[in-house]
Amino acid sequence: MPRVAPIVRSTRYEHAINTLVAKRSEISGLIRFKGADLAHQLVHIDAVLLILGYKGDPSQIVPLRRKPNRFRKGELYRLILKCEAEGSKANKETAQRIVAVKGWEPSLVDRVRECVNTAKVRRRRSCAVRHE
Repeated sequence: MPRVAPIVRSTRYEHAINTLVAKRSEISGLIRFKGADLAHQLVHIDAVLLILGYKGDPSQIVPLRRKPNRFRKGELYRLILKCEAEGSKANKETAQRIVAVKGWEPSLVDRVRECVNTAKVRRRRSCAVRHE
């Protein structure tokens, strides 16, 4: 008969508890912010958390709110360069052009302007680090 390695079990279950807390946060965020019908899953996650010895009330775990990704990787900076090549000077003007190109509603101009500003700052910092 082959020898079997002894089973090593953690008495603390820290990894499992952390994973379940993250999953509960994600599911409760879907319920709260997207209206998903997943409340029955929270009951099971809460029960497992209590079985594993989670200290605290699982209902107090903060729901996760994910921000939507508006741009694919590198798309925003390519659009910024294109708008600046067409003569756009200010970040707000660049954001207005990007919103028009993407066909989004004009109320998103301020959010896209913040993204444009952040992208430019990150690009400047990465270029500065490369040249040092």
